[in-house]
This record gives sequence, structure tokens and C-alpha cells, in this order.
Amino acid sequence: MRPSRISWIEVSFVLAIGLASLFASGCAPSEKVAIHAIEVTPSPEPTVKPLPTPTATPSPISTKPPPTATPSSMLTSPPPTATPSSMLTSPPPTATQTPIPTATASPSPTVPPPTALPEPTPTAVPEGVTIAILYDNNPYDERLKTVWGFSCLVERGDLALLFDTGGDAPTLLSNMATLGLDPVEIDIIVLSHIHGDHVGGLGGILADNEKVTVYLPRSFPAGFKAQVKAHAHLVEVQEPIEIAEGIHTTGEMGKGIPEQSLVLVTKQGLVVITGCAHPGIVSIVKRTKEITGGEVYLVMGGFHLGSASKAAIEGIFEDFRRLGVQKVAPCHCSGDLARSAFEKAYGENFVLAGVGRRLKIER
Repeated sequence: MRPSRISWIEVSFVLAIGLASLFASGCAPSEKVAIHAIEVTPSPEPTVKPLPTPTATPSPISTKPPPTATPSSMLTSPPPTATPSSMLTSPPPTATQTPIPTATASPSPTVPPPTALPEPTPTAVPEGVTIAILYDNNPYDERLKTVWGFSCLVERGDLALLFDTGGDAPTLLSNMATLGLDPVEIDIIVLSHIHGDHVGGLGGILADNEKVTVYLPRSFPAGFKAQVKAHAHLVEVQEPIEIAEGIHTTGEMGKGIPEQSLVLVTKQGLVVITGCAHPGIVSIVKRTKEITGGEVYLVMGGFHLGSASKAAIEGIFEDFRRLGVQKVAPCHCSGDLARSAFEKAYGENFVLAGVGRRLKIER
């Protein structure tokens, strides 16, 4: 892995909004940021010049019936039918009829006729989706470093998608190397929200991989977006969109700290991955069902319940049951009390999540 080439990212992403109270609150509060729209001017489509239509000179009016060998271009057009005109038998023109040239003319010998493109063949969707937690403050794989923050890698066939980048590049890249993962192989990065424990490792990825596409909320600071745009393809997200086949973002949610979450469509049901769930974990689950209309198989990531009361956590249990959430894997800012309560409530459907945990979900 080559050394970092863009030191600005290592500095600027660490200075992202809200690091001051990161550890105290479970996820750093964010100052209010303005939404800046970037005007994207699409490339003009090439102008296609129409082929010249040959002008046929009509034959003079005649009272004589046409000979049987009269070419089709001189036949009077019958009423339109589904049968090609070349196969029709035309009645002889009357004295008051002017022959009408056919609408189909031979293409110019110097310009070949356009070739119709074949219909795209649907690509077979891989059978499984693998999710690996690369950065988290909860331990799982003892070989990996445990630091406050969150990042996970979603792999489906040839597609590699990184959701959030943790709090720093050295830890993220070290954990990836231990797991045999190469940042150059990442195709897409999705950032949930602006807090440093979720965007802090981005610079380390872009130092090795500038071909990646970064999806981030439109409300991110303009300076941050400009830096990313200089080293990667940038897509600003406001409404729910489908990033790739069967992979959606909820779009920006929440007013205080705008955040997007990831939704995977699998054979088992929907898999919802949250960064910190600042808009509310229940609201996020509701949004995913609205977007896809599917049933929720698994909700994983940060639930933002570190300071929640037992009563509030139990209320979430009821909402999850009503929404049909089958499995849960809380980590990051979910809090020990909530993780313990979810484990008790969900039993065997509780998934222990921490750095290094891999989940394979059949598609």
C-alpha cells in the first residue's frame, strides 16, 4: 500500500464538525450547517442530423391502368395496415388520383442505416451479501484495533461499498490490512453524517483510491465537499436513491444532524445499516419500509441510545416488533445498557456486533 499523497484530507476530516464532545455524548454534536447545492451542468448530447428524405417526382395523371410491373414507389398507398407495403396489391389509380411516393426510402449509400442497440441483458444478482465491521469501539476480533467510531464494508459480487470510514485512517487501514482487504478495491463510499468518528478515515482511502465514488448528504459543509470532489467522484444525496442494484440510501433524514442510512435488499429481507441514527432508529426503519415496501430482516450499526433510559429502550422494542424487525446487531453508540437489553429481548435473534464481525446474508 503506497503512502498517503494528500495530507489535506488527514487534517481537514479530523477537524470535522462536532469532535469536541464526541466521547461524552456517544457521537459528536454538529454545528448547524447550511445546505449548498452544487450546480451540475450535464454534457450536451450530440446532435444527430436526420438523413435527407429523397423527393420523389410524382407521375403525371394518367387514365391508363398501370402495367403489372409498376414499381412499388409509384403505387397509391392503401389504408395503413400491419402488413408491409411491399406485400400489398395496389388498385390502379384513377384519373383523379396522384400517385403518392412511399414513405420508406432507401438509405443514402454513403450513410449506413443506424444499428439498433440490443436490449440490455439483466445481470444475475450474486447469491450473498457480506458485511464486515472494520471500525468500532466494541471488540470482536482480538487481532483488530478497537477505537470509537464506525465503518463497515459491504461486498456483493464484484461490488465493494464502504459505509463510513471511522475516526482515523491509520486504524481503519490497519484493520483492513489485517483482514486482507485492499482500499484500492473499494468502488463506493457512503458517508452517513459529518461527525469525525464517521468521516475521519476518508483521507486514507482517497490517498490510495481516487477512482471511488463518494455519496454524502447534501448538507455537508461546502469546503468538505470541495475537498472530496477534488479527489473522487462526488454524489450529493438529499432524497432516497438506489446506489446500485438492491442497495439504497434513505436520503437525508433529521433536522439537527442530517444523516443517511444504508438499505440492502436481500433474499431474507431488508438489512438496514445506520451510522449513529441521529434522526431516530425507529424513524429510519420506517423510512426503509416506505422506500422498498419490504420486510426488515436486520437492523445494525449505531442506534444512538448511550444515554437512553430503560423505558425508552423498551419502547423501541415495541416499535421494532410492530415494524417486524427480525434481528438486531447494535454497536458503536448504542450503549451497553441498550445492547444488553436488546440481547435479552431478542435472544437468538440478537447478533453480537463489534470490530471484525462478518455477517453473510443469502440473497
